[in-house]
Amino acid sequence: MQTGNEPSIVTKSSKRGVLSRLFQHTSNYSIGSILVMLASIISFPILTRIFTVAEYGTMALVTSTILFMVGVGKLGLQHSVVRYYSEVEAGARENTVRQFFSTVLFGMIGVGLIVTVLSMAVVYILPTTWLSNEQTKHLIIIASPLVFIRVVDSAMYNMLRAQQKSGIYSTYFTVRKYLGLGLIFFVLFYISRTLEGFFISSMFGELIAVSVIIVYYARQNVFGIREFNKPLFFSMLVFGLPLLASELSMLLLNMGGRYIINYQLGPEPLGAFSAAFNFSDYLQGVLTASFAQAVVPMYFRMWEQQGREKTIDFIQQALKYYLALALPILAGMAAVGPELLRLLASSKYAVSTELIVFIVGGMLVSGGTPIFSAGIYINKLTKVVMYSVLVAAAVNLILTTILVRPFGIEGAAFAALVSYALYTLLAAYYGRKVIQIKMPWMDLAKYSGFSIVMYYIVISVHYSEAFYRLFFQILIGTVLYAFLIIVFDSQIRGILMRGIDSLRARL
Repeated sequence: MQTGNEPSIVTKSSKRGVLSRLFQHTSNYSIGSILVMLASIISFPILTRIFTVAEYGTMALVTSTILFMVGVGKLGLQHSVVRYYSEVEAGARENTVRQFFSTVLFGMIGVGLIVTVLSMAVVYILPTTWLSNEQTKHLIIIASPLVFIRVVDSAMYNMLRAQQKSGIYSTYFTVRKYLGLGLIFFVLFYISRTLEGFFISSMFGELIAVSVIIVYYARQNVFGIREFNKPLFFSMLVFGLPLLASELSMLLLNMGGRYIINYQLGPEPLGAFSAAFNFSDYLQGVLTASFAQAVVPMYFRMWEQQGREKTIDFIQQALKYYLALALPILAGMAAVGPELLRLLASSKYAVSTELIVFIVGGMLVSGGTPIFSAGIYINKLTKVVMYSVLVAAAVNLILTTILVRPFGIEGAAFAALVSYALYTLLAAYYGRKVIQIKMPWMDLAKYSGFSIVMYYIVISVHYSEAFYRLFFQILIGTVLYAFLIIVFDSQIRGILMRGIDSLRARL
């Protein structure tokens, strides 16, 4: 006999199931991100010691330029992969899955080749003074094939992400990272301890990795050159091109300040700034980037299959969990980040430690944008994202130009924080017009309180040896925050318990 309470029970059960899947996918992405982070932490102190601070700055400038070229080469299509797959899978489009995969692969191979060749030509004819010196120009040309490799790589790993194959996705990124790292160290220690050796070995490592993932999909018979669908490709371009401007603006937001620092202060201050930025990005990205990778395809799929109300409810819960992750990361980095950076990068980068809180704070604020702007992406209002990022990038470049001379790299870090916050505020403002997401103020206060308690307990830990002090500070901070969450947050406690039960069942 059916009672009046049964529908709500089903709804709650369904909600728990969706949130458990979010936790599972976030966990899968996080495991891969942690392993990649460990590789980055291993390579970080080695690279900062192999190269001088000025060489590290040049490496960062070349890497930033290649990333910008890759952004152009993708034409925003990587965003279309995730969005359009949900429609193809749900039967909302006439295209088959084989047409979709073929269009993505061969379309991005084509644009990747064109952009790579054009990029090499443009860099070759640019005045050397624009790129600081002849070595920088030479290194960019040598590393240009990375543009094609990474454009194709983007097509492949976004297919995995669109299909929510988070386990394979994380495995791929982990293997790719360690393979590339192994080749880089082999070349640097046994063949050529130069920046040329670094970029050439990086190319070969990434080429091997992307070839493996192409073979993985080819064995599933999802590719066929005749299955390439022009209308689908152009439709994906229309969706993605506004996001191309957004991505390029985001790259300028993240890295544009490096060009200004290099121009006004030189490669050595740039090396110090880049070390702080890379270090912060390695650590904060483990959970926040993994969370975004999991949540975006999930709310796309829910919107297509379950409707507006359940999607809004899911996004609202996702915001709560993001705050639970982001706030302790900021507090933890404020407590141990400066000393950890000095330990890893050596005393050469002592000036970099003052930047960490600014950079991490900005990154964490920006990391919540996929949640606040969910309505924009769902309704394909990609121009709004473009305008928001363009404004934030412009503010970043202007503030950096103004602040770098009087305040040095600290001024650039502050400019980054302001720009990240502005971008998130703009995205939240326009996103609310489509899907209104309420800030969970009580949860914000609760997690802030937990993070503050954790911060003061962590900084009170004292040991004479820096390594042991940092080890116990991180361990105590993690355990303490986890204890507070488990005791005082019944919803997260329930999800964790179900996750443990599921793991036990698998074992």
